[in-house]
Amino acid sequence: MKDFEALKDIWRNQVEHSEIRPEDVLKKVKQSKKLLANKLLLEVIAVVTAIVILSYAWIILSFTMWTSHVAIGIFILCCIYVMFKQFSDYRKITDNALLLNRPKEYITYLKSYKQDRYILNTQKYRTYSILFSMGFILFFVEILFIAELWVTVLAILFTLFWFYYCYFVLMKNYIRKEENRLDDMITNLERVEKQFSDEKLV
Repeated sequence: MKDFEALKDIWRNQVEHSEIRPEDVLKKVKQSKKLLANKLLLEVIAVVTAIVILSYAWIILSFTMWTSHVAIGIFILCCIYVMFKQFSDYRKITDNALLLNRPKEYITYLKSYKQDRYILNTQKYRTYSILFSMGFILFFVEILFIAELWVTVLAILFTLFWFYYCYFVLMKNYIRKEENRLDDMITNLERVEKQFSDEKLV
């Protein structure tokens, strides 16, 4: 009987202290937002580095086939698109005005942002992958002429494996982690909003 009473007291205390402090939630949301923004900024830096390396290789290497020039052009254009898109999303997620002044609108904004990111990471990433694959196919035309057949076959197999791994493993994890972080932000803000709404009704 004593154990039962103790359990009731524990449960009662948990219910009484179940209210969340808006300051704690806001702090958690800001931390999640900062982590997401830092990730996007690192991706922008990585893509800019890739553009510089590809451009430098295009200048110093003497390609004999026109297909190689088209391939490098496709790679650079894909990287430029990703750079602008990631930087645009970085700027959107670092906007504090909505969070501080209009939390309800910020929840709607985050849901819309999450949907946009999902489209980018699925449909647009698929198009990006197809274009990148076309670039590699064009690039392998030159490799076929300058390298031994087994080297070309090995390079093609490695590229196919890499694309498969990126598309079905890395990208799935990337989407899951990003969506979990955004869902966590949305859920926490909705809990605070609900708490305020309940207080107004009391």
